[in-house]
Amino acid sequence: MHLVAERDATADAVGDAVVALVRAYRHALRHPVASALPDLELALLLGEGELRLGELAARRGVCQSVVSRQVGELEARGLVVRRRDPADRRAGLVQLTPAGRELLAEAADNRRTWVRDALAHHPDDDVQTATRLVQALADELDHRTTLADRHISTTSDSTPLKRSQS
Repeated sequence: MHLVAERDATADAVGDAVVALVRAYRHALRHPVASALPDLELALLLGEGELRLGELAARRGVCQSVVSRQVGELEARGLVVRRRDPADRRAGLVQLTPAGRELLAEAADNRRTWVRDALAHHPDDDVQTATRLVQALADELDHRTTLADRHISTTSDSTPLKRSQS
């Protein structure tokens, strides 16, 4: 029983540390020195290529009106452009402009510098071990979430779950 309690405490400590890391990382990304973008997460998604507003909203877990407003702000600054989706004239596509790509690259450089400087006080072996562990944890959690999603979608009234397209 003592071993289970220790493992539970360790799992809680790792979970708390990951939450603290994500919070600090997001805070650093939003720092004026780290990024001049109103919403770096949105720009990072657009860095992957042209996307529909609905897809941006779904990936961010927010409603389409929020993304539309944020895209409007980025568009006013010349960082993104919108166009109609030729495959579906009701939908809009958004992509970064060259100025948006340049600002995203600058933000990535700033982020890299912040993280590199924060890790500078730790031995390289510790950093490499932590990197492997964090990646393994992320992969395992993604795998378990995918399995749970499949289980839920196959057991709910024999009707697959509908994912929001907004």
